[in-house]
Amino acid sequence: MAVGARAEIDEFVPYLAGLVGQAALDRLADGAHPDLDQHMAAVTEAAKDVLGRRHTDPAHLLGFLVRYATGFLSAATAGGWRPAADAPSPCAAGPSGSAQLPDWESMRLAAVCRLVAEHTATAPPDTRAPT
Repeated sequence: MAVGARAEIDEFVPYLAGLVGQAALDRLADGAHPDLDQHMAAVTEAAKDVLGRRHTDPAHLLGFLVRYATGFLSAATAGGWRPAADAPSPCAAGPSGSAQLPDWESMRLAAVCRLVAEHTATAPPDTRAPT
């Protein structure tokens, strides 16, 4: 693959991770979901492990979350996972009559999106000049 094409794909991966994660959040319809809470806790713990004391700095945390989602999506797709093209709506009932939850990978990306949303409001504005 040409270097330019690889760079374009690398730029697209965080966007795709956000789309998949947000779609999964939309399917959850803002209800209480212990699985989502567990995924959020796991991602938060990973941030603490990688960032140390900097995990409380919103700018460092948001950068970590983007890198985490990008690496996670790349690894998941390399392993054969693909996001569901026709995911059921939050109202679609599963065999037990309850709404079907997103798959594990989508739930992990939903957790990252929820964490980004929670920490975006507290992040200082980016004052760097565009590159």
